[in-house]
Amino acid sequence: MQNEESLEVVLETIDPTEVAIIKSLLEGSGIPYLTRAEDQYDAFRGAFRGTVFSPLGRPVAFLVPASMAEEARLLLQKGKPPDEGM
Repeated sequence: MQNEESLEVVLETIDPTEVAIIKSLLEGSGIPYLTRAEDQYDAFRGAFRGTVFSPLGRPVAFLVPASMAEEARLLLQKGKPPDEGM
């Protein structure tokens, strides 16, 4: 990934199980990614904002390089790399 390349959000989820699966799929396919808002969860699986407690927290966003965004979207839709089993 080049430093100047922009990032695109390819998926957002609030399900912590789905977060782990998405990370595994992206890592297994060699697609670099960053997550946004993953650290918003506390030990009780919620997010605190001021005095308001949200049991779901904020969604975790997965960002990938723009040049790999389409590949990542296809991977996440099908659950396997695009060149396998088509």
